[in-house]
Amino acid sequence: MNTRRNSLLGILVLVLSLSALLVACQQEETGPEDSVLVQDPHYIMGSGLYKRHCAGCHGEQGEGRTSLGPQINTEEWQAGITDEDIREVILTGRRVAGTSMDSFEGVLPEDEIEAIIVYVRTLRE
Repeated sequence: MNTRRNSLLGILVLVLSLSALLVACQQEETGPEDSVLVQDPHYIMGSGLYKRHCAGCHGEQGEGRTSLGPQINTEEWQAGITDEDIREVILTGRRVAGTSMDSFEGVLPEDEIEAIIVYVRTLRE
């Protein structure tokens, strides 16, 4: 009887371990929890800066606005651009497919650019 109980206990531990691993992987894929983000000073500052400088063209949630700015909240866009690429576009501007983004060089200091990048990385459809 003890052997059967030990086997069942071993299986239970294995199932619980795999479940915990699955949950951890899902959390990593979707980014940090909101409770963590609202305590991050870069996120807080980036949220306000994004709304002031970016949302007019890219939308409040990064959904984009026709002929103003592309959608930046998709998995494809997020995976296809590095933080350094985002920094470069903010600093130099960009003209792509009928949209035009002005340069923010000299307008936004480096810490504000970094905060916007942190915030943009949290945008999801």
